[in-house]
Amino acid sequence: MFIPSILSQGSPEQQAKWLPLCNSLKVIGTYAQTELGHGTFVRGLETLAVYDKDTRQFIVHSPNLTSTKWWPGGLGKTATHVILMARLILPDSNSSSSHGSRQKDYGPHGFVVQIRDMGTHLPLPGITVGDIGPKMGYNGVDNGYLRFNHVRIPKDAMLSRFSSITDEGAYIPPPKDNAKASYATMVYVRATIVRDAGEYLGRAVTIATRYTAVRRQTAPGPNERELQVLDYDGVQQTLLPLIAKTYALKFMGNAMMDMYDNFNKDRDAGNFNALPELHALSSGLKSLCTDIAAGGIEASRRTCGGHGYSMLSGLPTLFNSYVQNVTWEGDNNVMFLQTARYLLKAFLAVNQSAAGRKPIQGSASYLEEAITENRSLLPQQQKNMTSNSKCTVTSPEGWRRPQVQLDALKAVAIELAFQAAETLKRHHPHGSHLVFEGAPWNNSTVDLIKLAKAHCVYAMHQAMVARVAAMQHTTTTTLSPSCLAVMHRVTALHGIVCCNEAAADLLESGHVSPQQVAALRIEQRAVVREIRPDAVALVDAFGYEDYLLHSALGRKAGDVYNSLFSMAQGSPLNETEEGPAWQPVLKQLLSTRSRL
Repeated sequence: MFIPSILSQGSPEQQAKWLPLCNSLKVIGTYAQTELGHGTFVRGLETLAVYDKDTRQFIVHSPNLTSTKWWPGGLGKTATHVILMARLILPDSNSSSSHGSRQKDYGPHGFVVQIRDMGTHLPLPGITVGDIGPKMGYNGVDNGYLRFNHVRIPKDAMLSRFSSITDEGAYIPPPKDNAKASYATMVYVRATIVRDAGEYLGRAVTIATRYTAVRRQTAPGPNERELQVLDYDGVQQTLLPLIAKTYALKFMGNAMMDMYDNFNKDRDAGNFNALPELHALSSGLKSLCTDIAAGGIEASRRTCGGHGYSMLSGLPTLFNSYVQNVTWEGDNNVMFLQTARYLLKAFLAVNQSAAGRKPIQGSASYLEEAITENRSLLPQQQKNMTSNSKCTVTSPEGWRRPQVQLDALKAVAIELAFQAAETLKRHHPHGSHLVFEGAPWNNSTVDLIKLAKAHCVYAMHQAMVARVAAMQHTTTTTLSPSCLAVMHRVTALHGIVCCNEAAADLLESGHVSPQQVAALRIEQRAVVREIRPDAVALVDAFGYEDYLLHSALGRKAGDVYNSLFSMAQGSPLNETEEGPAWQPVLKQLLSTRSRL
């Protein structure tokens, strides 16, 4: 995040100064935002940067224990510089004091701060820095802590592409449209997390699929060969949907980065119109994709049986090094609420007044259809219990149609938007307008999170359908018709799985009948069995080298048992035949026993 912060928030002069140093590794940087007492709630950060106009310097200070920066990767023992997020404190221009003692807080801003001596690598005066200690995983990274004791930094340390201060300490705010420009770095990081989710889940399903295709367990009858584990219904009904989700994550990750790149071009031209939706979508997708990946890695490990518990499988390390993603760069539930706030404001605008209102653009445009629902947003509102199904499926095969799947997922999101709005109104019955904070909001978060998840599932499947459809129309594709057919089946499976997971909400919305849900379950099993012959090829297509997977179970050649035995020889306990307990414990104990 160090270089992206300079790129997105640094002035041209700051970029010219810092980027060559970064790119040549003359400085090593990290991003110091999270504190002991505050993480996702950025406005609550306590580190101060107080401007001294007499010296044209900032005085950076950590006023209490909870203001200690905590978690930045590489901070503990590696970084020489940080992008420091601190509260900007300036003289209050409205103060009547002749000494200018009154100050005004302008909230968190970014500063480039050197923390270590470039010759000795020791902390600079006034700076306390170190490693936060072992973690559940990811221990190759020295996540650190950082405190400041009235450390002076120059005025030009403040990142000033959009906001700056005069020598006298007057604040020059960003243009109105650019007021939330500081979101851009966080949006970038969340976009990369969405992109990387498919990579990590892809490694897990590759290991599990290759292993369960090699491993055999239990002969179905006398003199018959044991079955491949992947041919057991429970295993393939777990792994094949995870393969489909991996492809969906990869397509969504590419689409997310494309959205960010387009925003970057617009931002360079001074256009920030896409930022609100990009912020909302990247927040929700960060949560959805990391939930899917973390849960999928563990589900993949379980399909490998006892060998999956061994570190030699590569799966425990993979899980422990990935699972932090569900809480870092924003706890997932909090990030879902960012998305829900955006969606609910758009939804209420549609539902309450169509006159003179601009149509919703982008991923939430389907909420325009809520106008045709003709439902009042009142707590006592009752559904028509006899309403007919709106889904057109008449046979299990009908669930393979992309538009049927998208219509169903869209119906779920609209239904949950109504439910979230009704819940929010129920907790705020007397107000003239809804409040998106405080007790009414906090008492509605379960419904709000469900809405955000449904929106992101719809957006992800929509991206997958679009990307796969584009494969057969581009002139640069090298996919054969048979490969395209497999990709269409994988896409169909992903949509069916998503609809199955939302079956209760589909029924409650009245979009489907119980018979159509039963057909949905039947079709999922059928599509899984159709894809089963291509399972190994689908994971091989990810192109992960054995070195990267570092797994005895996931070797591309399938030589599982030789790999396990060979890797086990590297255990430190095998360095001696008798083992470390022989001399201090076992020798004395066993010498008192009679030889058998």
